[in-house]
Amino acid sequence: MPHQENQEAQTDARNRFWAADTPTTAENGRSPGYGHHHSYDLSRRPLHVVIAGAGPSGIAMAIEMMNLPHITFEVFEKNPEVGGTWFENKYLGAACDVASHAYQYTFASNHDWSSHFAPAPEIFQYFKGVAERFKIFEHIRLNTRIVSAAFDETTSRWNLCVSNTVDDMQTELQADVFINATGILNKWKWPDIEGLQNFKGPKLHTANWNTSWDWEGKCVAVIGSGATGIQVVPKLQPKVKSLEVYVRSPTYILPSVGVGIESSTFNEPYTKEEKERFRNDKTYYRKFRKAIEQQMNENFAASIRNSAAQKESRQWAENMMRDSIKSKELQKKLIPEWELGCRRLTPGKPYLDAVQRENVEIVTSHIDQIVEDGIKTVDGKTHHLDAIVCATGFDTSFTPAFELTGLKNQNLRIMWSQKPAEAYMGLAVSGFPNYWTFLGPNTPIANGSLIPCIEWSAKYIVQALKKMQAEQIKSMNIKKNIQDAFNEYTQAVHKDLVWTGSCRSWYKDNASNKVTAVWPGSSIHFMDVVKSLRCEDYEIEYVNQNPFMFMGNGISAREHGKEDLAYYLNDL
Repeated sequence: MPHQENQEAQTDARNRFWAADTPTTAENGRSPGYGHHHSYDLSRRPLHVVIAGAGPSGIAMAIEMMNLPHITFEVFEKNPEVGGTWFENKYLGAACDVASHAYQYTFASNHDWSSHFAPAPEIFQYFKGVAERFKIFEHIRLNTRIVSAAFDETTSRWNLCVSNTVDDMQTELQADVFINATGILNKWKWPDIEGLQNFKGPKLHTANWNTSWDWEGKCVAVIGSGATGIQVVPKLQPKVKSLEVYVRSPTYILPSVGVGIESSTFNEPYTKEEKERFRNDKTYYRKFRKAIEQQMNENFAASIRNSAAQKESRQWAENMMRDSIKSKELQKKLIPEWELGCRRLTPGKPYLDAVQRENVEIVTSHIDQIVEDGIKTVDGKTHHLDAIVCATGFDTSFTPAFELTGLKNQNLRIMWSQKPAEAYMGLAVSGFPNYWTFLGPNTPIANGSLIPCIEWSAKYIVQALKKMQAEQIKSMNIKKNIQDAFNEYTQAVHKDLVWTGSCRSWYKDNASNKVTAVWPGSSIHFMDVVKSLRCEDYEIEYVNQNPFMFMGNGISAREHGKEDLAYYLNDL
């Protein structure tokens, strides 16, 4: 068998060459970059990654990383369960405000959603079930929050401090890469209203709901008319004695749209037969889901200011609200006078029905202060109350919930508290190497379908991780001039989009009218842009002084063994 013996001899020679001399290490901790100490291996450099948050983004990121060679990772979640905002939000009526079948991963279909807009507990169970199905719980540390993260410029690693939320015990650790998947809806806040602390009755926040509170027969106020307010009001109205809804800024409230099938009632439950067809007829279900996503993505055309689609959609929305609201006076209070989409669009026919009941009053006079027994408005009236519900949302400044320190001791919390937040495609921040984030500034949170954008963000980060491994990269940092150019482009595009309209909205810095939250384009546009890693946008530092050391000793890793060395002909 001379041919076989010759092959074995060649393999042995390659292996001895592969195991040859290892270069010394320079004083700065970097290899001088000479010698032939290893074969070329695309996944050779080991990385340890820390992910903050086990909500929809953190779960998606963990799943993407599960099978990456030479990568270890940990996910830290401050709550006792995964699911993020869907575990935390337990207020009355908490539910998805987009179609259930569009609020799920592309790779993990749920055929058993109970209704067109699934309730929060059901959405929580979905994300928990996905985490269990893909076996990522072994990587998750629950009841553990990030206290601080600081980039060490000497080692190009992140020094992190985490704290157990049960016993407050702190632990320090290091990571090559830090990924912030805490999202934007994770820091609820009380409204900035004088005297709030003086109110003697129960004060509830929708994001920190007291499930034991009994509202029956009470005089209750709801402050806020965003998505949570629109969901909680119909649940309170039937049992309270009186309900005052404080509306500082109206919003477009739409019927049941984007659910994929015709519906005569709001949030109609799916029948047993429909669920069975979703499960058993793959062609039908694919067509059904695609129809929902298609409609959501087509709606972006109405986000262009002064476009025919915007004018037609706005007229349609106004007509729908007028048809639902009988009182002319109430129409004036609830129908906005700005572009459709300037504030978040919310399905809410039950809300429009509830606010027209005899025990409900819409209050548009601004709140002056809160006193012991109620609310004083600027018109001089005192509203006597038993309880106050704050549906006032979250801190949407994008400042992280932990101390985050980058190059030259830059503190991101301080930076973004002093001026409107800026980032690179909502995924990275200049001055913070080896740091990536989900749903950061200017990401597609209102531009179409969201969950696929989360998945594409995870895939983008994986591209960066693979590049760091393959090319022996020590750190990747977005260039400041590139980040500035992206933000200049973003604001220029937004001049023609609805989010720079005349409404007050958390999508923008209302003082400067600078859009900080929304991507400058459609969700499809975002996914197209982040499909490829623009390496030229990063400042790159290598592990070795010679950046070509990743090429190894001139032999591919596939030659170290008995792999197919004519693989390039496999498609013949």
